[in-house]
Amino acid sequence: MFTPSDDFLARSAAAAFAPLSPKPSQADACAALDQVFALAEQSWQARRTSLDYLRSAPASACRAGCGWCCHQQVGVTPLEAVRIAVYLQDQPPELSESLRQVNARTKGMSTGQRAESRLACAFLSLDGNCRIYPVRPLRCRGLHSIDASFCAASHQDPAGMRAKLEAGQLRPVYLSVPEAIFDSALSGVLMALKKLKMTLVSLELHAAVCALLDDQKLAQRWLAGARPDRTLALVPDKR
Repeated sequence: MFTPSDDFLARSAAAAFAPLSPKPSQADACAALDQVFALAEQSWQARRTSLDYLRSAPASACRAGCGWCCHQQVGVTPLEAVRIAVYLQDQPPELSESLRQVNARTKGMSTGQRAESRLACAFLSLDGNCRIYPVRPLRCRGLHSIDASFCAASHQDPAGMRAKLEAGQLRPVYLSVPEAIFDSALSGVLMALKKLKMTLVSLELHAAVCALLDDQKLAQRWLAGARPDRTLALVPDKR
């Protein structure tokens, strides 16, 4: 099976949006993003099943029901937030209510504060599965661990694990190949959004989707180039 290079994947992802210029509709933009999701997933599947990869790379420890990584701040593009908001329209209303409850507790937190809170993503089910799996963000798709115990420890003691990593006492356990693949797809999305004159900004997942649910016209304004409110942006840790 052909495995596209990172550069080819980025250009292919950007090309999915070419027919949308100059003014994309919400439906067309979401459909284009779904194409990118499929393209990136196919690329990762081709890479992970190739003999060269199987011979050289450790196996992913990620399994359905794990969910340790789903307790942290997640950055999304405005379009990814729109796609999730659209998806939620066909889901039980309890899921949107869960989102609002978690957002009320986490909005404005920095990356470190979010990890220290140990609060699960609003979209993580009680059995440890993602309830928006078909439209989950590209950043989530690219995170694959080879050691579930490392992920569990990072959840239970984020500050301590971070200190050990910074001191060189531990090494990251995340696979670089899927991260590179989905980051390349994300680069293609960003290239496309720039051509469509959408604002390029990293938004916090919960806050952005909540804003879209509360204002039905907000998605089209973002697609037309309006800048998302700064309160929806990721909050980095102060060093």
